[in-house]
Amino acid sequence: LPYLCTPKTEDSVAQQVEHNTFNVGVLGSSPSWITKTEAKLTLGFCFFIKFEQQNLFTMKNLTKLAVLFIFFNTLLLSCVSNDRSNITHLPFRLSEGGNWGIISTDGEVVISGEYTTAPFAATEGVFIIRTENGKYEYYKTDPVPVKIGGQYIKAGAFSESLAPVMEREDIISLINTEGNVVFSLENVNGKRIVSCSSFSNGLALIEDEDGLKGFVDKKGKVVLPPQYDDASDFDDGHAVVVRRESDKKYWQIINKKGEIVHELNSETKATLENISSGLLGFTISENSDAWGFISTKGEEIVQPSRDYVMIKPVNFKMFAYNNGNKMGVAAIDGKRVLPAEFDDVEHSGGNNFIVQKGEVWFIVDKDNKEVGNVDFTDHTSNINGYFFAKVRDKFILLDSKGKRKGDGEFHEVKLNTPPHSVRLDLVNFRKSVSDLFQIIAPGQLWRLKVGSPASEVTAMLGSGSAEFLKSTRSLTTKRVAENIESIITSGFTSEISVPVTEKEMLRDMWGRAYWDNVIKGYAFNENSTLQEISAVIKLLGNMKGKEKETAAAISEIALSSGFSEKETGDGSIKLTAGDGRLITITYVQNSGLNIQLR
Repeated sequence: LPYLCTPKTEDSVAQQVEHNTFNVGVLGSSPSWITKTEAKLTLGFCFFIKFEQQNLFTMKNLTKLAVLFIFFNTLLLSCVSNDRSNITHLPFRLSEGGNWGIISTDGEVVISGEYTTAPFAATEGVFIIRTENGKYEYYKTDPVPVKIGGQYIKAGAFSESLAPVMEREDIISLINTEGNVVFSLENVNGKRIVSCSSFSNGLALIEDEDGLKGFVDKKGKVVLPPQYDDASDFDDGHAVVVRRESDKKYWQIINKKGEIVHELNSETKATLENISSGLLGFTISENSDAWGFISTKGEEIVQPSRDYVMIKPVNFKMFAYNNGNKMGVAAIDGKRVLPAEFDDVEHSGGNNFIVQKGEVWFIVDKDNKEVGNVDFTDHTSNINGYFFAKVRDKFILLDSKGKRKGDGEFHEVKLNTPPHSVRLDLVNFRKSVSDLFQIIAPGQLWRLKVGSPASEVTAMLGSGSAEFLKSTRSLTTKRVAENIESIITSGFTSEISVPVTEKEMLRDMWGRAYWDNVIKGYAFNENSTLQEISAVIKLLGNMKGKEKETAAAISEIALSSGFSEKETGDGSIKLTAGDGRLITITYVQNSGLNIQLR
């Protein structure tokens, strides 16, 4: 399956997970931590995986790869369907290991050698940098960079003069190009809004805590409340939405009023999800290996064909496709434009294409004739008629026909696309905490309840016999969820078990008889009850280092179950309930958390 996405950053794996980005070097690298949502949040670029096994795309293998295809096709969409027309500047550096600057997409150096790490590409003349403290700042692309707004823990790309940001963990706001907050997203129908995209066609895609999607306008009005199981950005006044019933998915095309203008056939198995040039890619094949295009009015413009094992969205009434072996280009009227003989194909504006054979990229026209006479090994993709191409060991600027513009040479120029949306991490932490403990309520943590008899707790935990637990006043058990684990300790009012005795006549060393209580076994102590529950929590994976946020998620669950806030300090939260129960949450950054329930 030729297309995967990567931001191609120099971040460590941990940083990439944190930023909802990912790298996959080979098909078998099993990126199990990537979710569909994370893939959609990542706006990277597409590249072609070169396999030593040249017969990978045989029909025999296609069926085996069908499930993976559906997954990676979703990843492909987050790249190729993205409109790069609002990108105005890219990060560059003059030497290996040198500092980064900002260059316009048509080759004008605006800022040189200012930053130690690569900024994100500028959209609408504004770029984002990550500061040393891990937060994000916006700057206008002036020769002397002008900072706008403050520092943010999450920052999305500017589009239509607005950008989604998070100044704190619990709310998403939209700022303008002056850095002023235009509006913040409030709860909708009692549900928190946990995600917001950049704007497209005057609307931004939002998601509530139940995972339902909707849309908000540029004044902050929720024009389509969260109701869809999935949804795309609007393009040319239309969006694709998905509704699920049991294990079946139904795709609908809606207008900006939320009216259904077309519902796809119930036999539809998958779509490209994003509309491009008024057309939507779809397939009715069980193995998703025969694709076509349908218009927003429901007309089949390109009938599904096994010649199109995989497709890219339509551009200039043409689309790139993979026939199971190589890439080619076809027109929506069915005419073949470029033969399927390339390893990858991208549009280069109008009737020109950036194509790849082996390690080499070059430009051809619609007649498959090479233009520009420049071969290159890497490129930034065509943005507004220009792109930077790596020729030997330097990047140079070319126009859409491959003709060199200017004499500038750069060690590296990046298409470091900024995030398309921002998302509350707290919701993810809450889900992990909920999966771990299931219940956090007055007098109860997990299935453990304060006041329960020792015999009940022991039976539930499978902790052993009464004799095994003699002289014991506490029990421990381990709970594990995704990226979080905990050792839970149960403390009892007295020893869990007591000896069972029987009065017997014994004789001392001189043969004299006497009566004494002899231990015949052990029984659970009827007077021993659960007094307190404590948990030591360890964070793993992309939750590591997020102790404060996890403590807030625990507190939020407790508050919703009957606790009220009593005291909050640096590294601790105390909550109390009406029955006198107290829960204390303490945390140390990068070390873990503790919960104590009495």
